[in-house]
Amino acid sequence: MPKQEGIFKFKGTLQGRCYYQLNGEYVVRKAVGPSRERINTDPAFVNVKANNQEFTAAAQLSKAIRRGLGATGKAFQDTYMASRLTGRCRKVIQKGSGALGEREVNLFNNPNAIIGFPLKKDLPFQQIYTAKAVVNSNTNRSIITINIPKSEQLNHNQTPENATHSQLIAALSTVSNSIWQSYKNEYITEDSNNNALGAVVQSQPLLCKIDHHNISLQLQHPNTNNTPTNVAHTIWLGITYLKQQHNALERLKTTQAMACIAVI
Repeated sequence: MPKQEGIFKFKGTLQGRCYYQLNGEYVVRKAVGPSRERINTDPAFVNVKANNQEFTAAAQLSKAIRRGLGATGKAFQDTYMASRLTGRCRKVIQKGSGALGEREVNLFNNPNAIIGFPLKKDLPFQQIYTAKAVVNSNTNRSIITINIPKSEQLNHNQTPENATHSQLIAALSTVSNSIWQSYKNEYITEDSNNNALGAVVQSQPLLCKIDHHNISLQLQHPNTNNTPTNVAHTIWLGITYLKQQHNALERLKTTQAMACIAVI
């Protein structure tokens, strides 16, 4: 173990190194954080343990949303989307009822934490497509409809120069509430049958140079005709561009974006 050099000796932690006295000599070593066992059992780390529990729940919620989006989400996301989404999910849990470390996971407690979330941070959907989208559902939330009364050609900012068409993609990802179970010492999904399910629908190719009216996209719950009250739907809308070559349309991957537009 390296010894401290110099006239003055130091005790404490500085810049990731721990300075202390051992067997009459002053030594230094790399600072090491508390073990998992100590965090779980030492009363001094009760808040650390509680925050770790809620971070795990946030990661589970984030994973459920991403699983529901499936390949569609992967096509639109950036490298750090999962960690960014987990951060938003932590804000959801912070609004839940219960003690720190055991607060409920319920998207309806803070839907605005997810609404507006972009799958690609550097290319927010709202900057590319500014048309107003109206989201409605039937009484039991089994069918979700996205209506866009008017989509003006000028609303398509940052349109690739070689794009001839655009296409809208709507996606649904279902997430169940989760609650802390003391006897299991973990968060449990309340409705696993309706958790992390998804549905996707896309519009017809839309010419870039003209206005479009009354665009409607309809999503259907993939598992049941009646959505339980402890399950939330996250609704996503994205846009991608296409280039017409002869009689075929080729998708351009350089400019495409998607964001959450509603939680219902």
